[in-house]
Amino acid sequence: MKFLAFFLLAVFAGCASWHWEKRGASADDYEADEKFCKSQVYSGTDGAVTEALVRRMHACLEAKGWRKVDKEK
Repeated sequence: MKFLAFFLLAVFAGCASWHWEKRGASADDYEADEKFCKSQVYSGTDGAVTEALVRRMHACLEAKGWRKVDKEK
């Protein structure tokens, strides 16, 4: 069930018209912060991804200095 939830999250993220950005940060920095936030937000859940959990995930990344930036067209 967790695999399905993360798969769906990845699919929906691929459809987004924005991405996460942090001045001076690398892709490895993002992966580390994303992993940390996922462990904080999704720990103890049954694998279901809800809108509330996604908002908490975004808030965690924002607290670490990341911001949503529109993709260039």
